[in-house]
Amino acid sequence: MKNTRKFVLDSAQLLLGNAMSAFAMACFALPYHMTVAGVTGIGRMLHYYFGFSVTGSVAVINISLFVIGGLLLGKKFAATIALGTFFFPFCLGLFQKFTVLQHLVNDPLLAAICAGVMDGVGLGLVLRMGGSTGGMDVPPIILNRKLGWKIAPILYVCDVTIFLIQIPVTSTNGIILGILYALIYSVVMNKILVMDQGGVQIMIFSIKMQEINERLLELGYGTTLIHTTGGYMQRPQKAIYCVVSSRNLNVIKRAALAIDDKAFITISNVSEVNGNGFTTTFLDQDYVPDVHERKAGLELMKQKIEKHKDREKDKDR
Repeated sequence: MKNTRKFVLDSAQLLLGNAMSAFAMACFALPYHMTVAGVTGIGRMLHYYFGFSVTGSVAVINISLFVIGGLLLGKKFAATIALGTFFFPFCLGLFQKFTVLQHLVNDPLLAAICAGVMDGVGLGLVLRMGGSTGGMDVPPIILNRKLGWKIAPILYVCDVTIFLIQIPVTSTNGIILGILYALIYSVVMNKILVMDQGGVQIMIFSIKMQEINERLLELGYGTTLIHTTGGYMQRPQKAIYCVVSSRNLNVIKRAALAIDDKAFITISNVSEVNGNGFTTTFLDQDYVPDVHERKAGLELMKQKIEKHKDREKDKDR
């Protein structure tokens, strides 16, 4: 049951991401003749030179690359790009049929911003699920698997080439708007990829390290004690290392400074955090003041975790 629900939610997110990306192209980028990367950029050029439909060109190229990828890399690879290969051009054509959607804004600059934000969110949702929109993702992957070439440089060269071939037939406004659009969607996409996966890393140095550590454990935060050496006096000491979500940062700071108002604290952002309390949740042992009792209770905690996992498996069945 749990796996079915996860599959449905993941599929919905992939569909939504592809739809948003297609909406950005059809309703904001193409109506203002912006330079665009990927298969849509090729479709735009085929429309300019031969009058072919952008949607039809995107569909034909996507399906061709899908078939080639499937033949060269197998059915498993084809399955990972199937949804984007067929659903993206379908949404692109659907949105282009409604002319009212192509005049949602009057300002080209606003259109570029809207396109960048929507496409960035859409691509971010797709990539978070390990999916792909197909298209120009396929050639770099094939070259990587067959020849060992790195994917990122190949993809970059493909996008830049597609972008450059549009310049001779695009106005200066379209070029500048296209660059702005690409910059915005890159930033937004990266933000979406790490959304809710990051945290705050805290290092605390104090002469009352033991008291602060116990207080943080009592509050329910995990800590790690790191052996360090003072640079000036060369004295061995310990530092407290702790990673929490951003909203809990001030709780940690107040707790530490309440014990030692001269504590040296460093704070830095981390883009992704995995493990207990973030991406997984185990049955944590309640706070126990005595260290020896904590060690004695370790095996008991492991048994509880195993029982909890077994119950979760039974529920899935």
